[in-house]
Amino acid sequence: MRKRPIVQKVDDVQISEEETTTQVCTSACLSVWDSFLRLDDQYTKQLALCATRDAPLGYLRPLMKVLEISCHGVPWILGTAVMFLCSHRSQDIEISVNLFFALMFDLIVVGVLKATFRRSRPSHNVMDMFAAPSVDKFSFPSGHSTRAAFMALFLCNHMLSNPLYILVVCMWSLSVSASRILLGRHHILDVVCGFGIGVLSYYTYLNVWLSQDTCLHYLDTYFGHVHL
Repeated sequence: MRKRPIVQKVDDVQISEEETTTQVCTSACLSVWDSFLRLDDQYTKQLALCATRDAPLGYLRPLMKVLEISCHGVPWILGTAVMFLCSHRSQDIEISVNLFFALMFDLIVVGVLKATFRRSRPSHNVMDMFAAPSVDKFSFPSGHSTRAAFMALFLCNHMLSNPLYILVVCMWSLSVSASRILLGRHHILDVVCGFGIGVLSYYTYLNVWLSQDTCLHYLDTYFGHVHL
C-alpha cells in the first residue's frame, strides 16, 4: 500500500517530462517558423522593386498592373461567359463550361485558404488593386499565382496546340507570379505556394471534369435552340 504513491509519483514525473519535451519541440518549431517568416519578409521587401512610383523600378509599375489585371478573376469569368455564348461546337461547349467551373473552384480554394491563414499583406503594399473583395486583404496564398498556374495548365492542355502560343502562356503565367512580388502585393512564400496550389488544384479538378455528354445533357434546352 505504501508503494502506490511512489508509482504514482514516477508516472507523474514521466508525464511531466513528456509534456516538457513536447513544449520544447513546439517552441523550437515556432521559433524556426518565425525566423523563416522574418527572412521571407526581408527578402520580399528587397524584391518589391515596383511597389511605388519612387521604387527602383517604379516606372515598370503600370506594366505590372497590366499583368495583374490580365489574371484577375473578373475578366476571366466574363471572357468565359462570352466564349460560352459564342460556342457552337460540342467540344467548345465542354471547354467553356469546365473553364467556368475551374475558375469557380480556384476562387473557392483561394478564398478558404486566405480566410484560414489570414496572413497580412506586406507592409509596403499599396492597396490599389482592381475590384478586390474583402478576403483579398489577406496575403496567403497569392490568388493571382494560383490562377496563373491553373489557367496555364488548362489552356495548354485543352485549348492550345501551337508551341509558340504555349510558350507565350507559360511566360505569361510566370510573369504574373513574379509581378506579385515586384509590386509588393505578396510575400515570396505566398507566390511560391500559390503557384504550387494552382498546379494541385488543376489536377484535382480533372477528377471532376464534366464530359461533353454531361454538359449537353444538362444544357440541352439551351443548346438545342441556340447553339446546335
